[in-house]
Amino acid sequence: MFDDYDYKSTSTRIKLKFTQIKDEPIYPWEIASFLNKLNTAYYKFELLNSICSALTQGISPEHIFIFDHSLPLYKQYSEMNLLSEPNAAKTFYPIGMPIPLIPSRYVYEMNCFYQAFHQINSTLKKHHVQPFRKLTVASAFEVLQSEGLEAAEQHIIELAKARAALSYENAIKRGNKKKEVDPTAFESSLEKYRKNKATLFSELDIIASLSDEEKDSILSPEHKSDRKIKKRLSAFFTTFDATTRPLVCARVGNNYIRVLGRSLVNKREQTGLELKEAKRNSPLGALIEGGVALYQAINQERRAKELHELDIKKKEEEIKLVQAQTHGQELKNFETEIKISEALHLAQSKTDLSAIHNIPDSPMKRQIAKAYSIEHANAGRVITEQGMHLDRSSIAINTSA
Repeated sequence: MFDDYDYKSTSTRIKLKFTQIKDEPIYPWEIASFLNKLNTAYYKFELLNSICSALTQGISPEHIFIFDHSLPLYKQYSEMNLLSEPNAAKTFYPIGMPIPLIPSRYVYEMNCFYQAFHQINSTLKKHHVQPFRKLTVASAFEVLQSEGLEAAEQHIIELAKARAALSYENAIKRGNKKKEVDPTAFESSLEKYRKNKATLFSELDIIASLSDEEKDSILSPEHKSDRKIKKRLSAFFTTFDATTRPLVCARVGNNYIRVLGRSLVNKREQTGLELKEAKRNSPLGALIEGGVALYQAINQERRAKELHELDIKKKEEEIKLVQAQTHGQELKNFETEIKISEALHLAQSKTDLSAIHNIPDSPMKRQIAKAYSIEHANAGRVITEQGMHLDRSSIAINTSA
């Protein structure tokens, strides 16, 4: 059963130091802001890598999805790893609505199921009836799996009617005045939802009929028509970009959901980004440790492309050094740079950092590549806007046995 951490080098840790460029006071909230933003970039690289390894290992893009709300910053989810689909439905319900990597009926039926459940729950609360607990989500989801979406909707409605009737009977027994809930209220409350559902599935039918060339055309910035289809095609990536701590999952087997990039969701993993040390004496210094995705967050991929030019420059300096014994320290710096680049390149070569190259060309692949570019820009902006400088001489790579 697919596990994205089988394709990450969890034993490899990269340690590096950031220092403040300007010698000026820095507030604690500024330190926290820098670390949170760097952590977001690191986490998103982890997720993109996991998505790519899932795709290369045969997971359907129709079974990979994101939720439209960010995970709470200070809440731990120790159970988030591999879950049965009913248990996943119960666990994810408070977080938001699922959106597929590419438009798919499987994920949007789950999305509609959540919408219907939420609407019925709101109707119960509106009539002063105790709403359903999360356990009911799991049992109702099993109806979705076995009988389909419409049967699940009707199941929730019948449960709500019974709950409202029992609430009324209990109130009468206690001698309390309570207005009886009209049984048709629950059916009526789903009218707008059902219209939106019909539109949604009509759009999915249109998308299913499109060729890759037509999808590329619709997704291009110049394309002004088909805005609803364009929005549906790009929904996953729009959400990914806008969400600080996105929850991304994949259906990895019959009745099982895997939470991707779980190191920043489930702290038991202890493979995420860690602050090892922060010195507030001027200038500020922050010692960071993380997994191999830190290689991406510090734009090392771009640096690796400069390695060849750096090597040529080193040889030129060697010639100068023979001619005149100067620039010794400069040559030493070049050699250090090359060693660091080579070590980092080796550390990432056996992980999922390059998994995107194994995905066949498609509009989806181009959207993933664009998401990587956006995160590279975000990571660079985090460092420069906070006035921090990466001390490249501090980079250390540790691989435990």
